[in-house]
Amino acid sequence: MTNKVKEYRKTAEPIASSYHSDKIWQLAGFPASGGLTLIQELQRGLSVDVINRLNNGLNLSKKYVLEITGINERNLARRKKTDDQRLNPEESERVARLVRVMDIAIDLFDGDKDAAIDWLNTPAIALGNRSPVELLATETGALEVSNLIGRLEHGVFS
Repeated sequence: MTNKVKEYRKTAEPIASSYHSDKIWQLAGFPASGGLTLIQELQRGLSVDVINRLNNGLNLSKKYVLEITGINERNLARRKKTDDQRLNPEESERVARLVRVMDIAIDLFDGDKDAAIDWLNTPAIALGNRSPVELLATETGALEVSNLIGRLEHGVFS
């Protein structure tokens, strides 16, 4: 029995690499490894440049990203002028939430980023006729969107 457990562990894919596609996370400037490295980076605060990277890498407008993440544009501009130039941990977590949902939505549409963004902005009956992006303000809402994406991936009518 012990040998089977060891064999299984040898061939098991690490959770961090299977959890997200590194490319999207790297575009946003997150550590590709995820896990504890990601947690530490979020606690330290992401660079304010993450907003520009999302804009350039995923073609998400600055206004769109700020609105979804609840980051105030004036506060962002003020931070850019400081030595630290970091989002606070709560803002960083909200940016990570957006990237996480974008990642699985893009995967749902087989890599078609534009289709994923359209879907995220379209009201869904399964979400009480609210668009998925409207629910990203809270972790619970993001989980609901993630669950819906999971159901759609598995062909469950929602």
